[in-house]
Amino acid sequence: MKIRLAYVFSALMLAGTVAAQSLPASPYVVVRGHAERSLAPDRFEVGITVQKSSLSTAEASAVVEQKTGEIVGNLKAAGLKPAQITATNISINPEYRYDNTTQRNVFIGNQVTRNIAAKFNDKKSLQKFLAQVPAGEEIRVSGISPSLSSQKAVEAELLDAAVVDVKKQAETLLGKFGLKIIGIHSISQDAPSIGFEAKAMYRSMDVAAAPPPPLGDTLEEGQIMVSKDVYVVYLIAAK
Repeated sequence: MKIRLAYVFSALMLAGTVAAQSLPASPYVVVRGHAERSLAPDRFEVGITVQKSSLSTAEASAVVEQKTGEIVGNLKAAGLKPAQITATNISINPEYRYDNTTQRNVFIGNQVTRNIAAKFNDKKSLQKFLAQVPAGEEIRVSGISPSLSSQKAVEAELLDAAVVDVKKQAETLLGKFGLKIIGIHSISQDAPSIGFEAKAMYRSMDVAAAPPPPLGDTLEEGQIMVSKDVYVVYLIAAK
């Protein structure tokens, strides 16, 4: 997995060019270091809602409990441990329909609901479960959220790479103008406030995940882009 560095020289400004409290009065340069990596997710969380409406609360509750038990059983059969399965308590809410004739809300029954969240450590287990989801209008699969088990480790590596990138860019570009770094005013992962024209340039790009993939046998997990930015305000002078 190759780290791809985006080289961006953010701004080269002498004192007085831009008025901002966060920037020094002496000559300075603002440089952004950037590193990113595209990875295939290895964790998948799926949400399932079991819901039934009926005038009989007992009937609706029985259906929801039966369907929930079936789904949990399928999750365990797919290899999930109890810690990977979360089910909310049963909730019951009245349902009404607006009657245009009487201009009143008319009670039509109670809606009984339970929500289930399941975390899969591989795509095959997820596909096995999806193939066994019980059919019926009472069950809704809300989608899949991909993630990385190595997210924190990757972010730490990218932060190190961004630090290397920002120093390299500053030294290379300042050298072309006969300038040198004499100190550091500030270091941040957030862009300094240097005026409205820079807000779009410095927008945060901490983690950009691919949209949830479709369900089914042709499940494709896509890619997750992880990136880190470092902004350094260097104090500068002529060589």
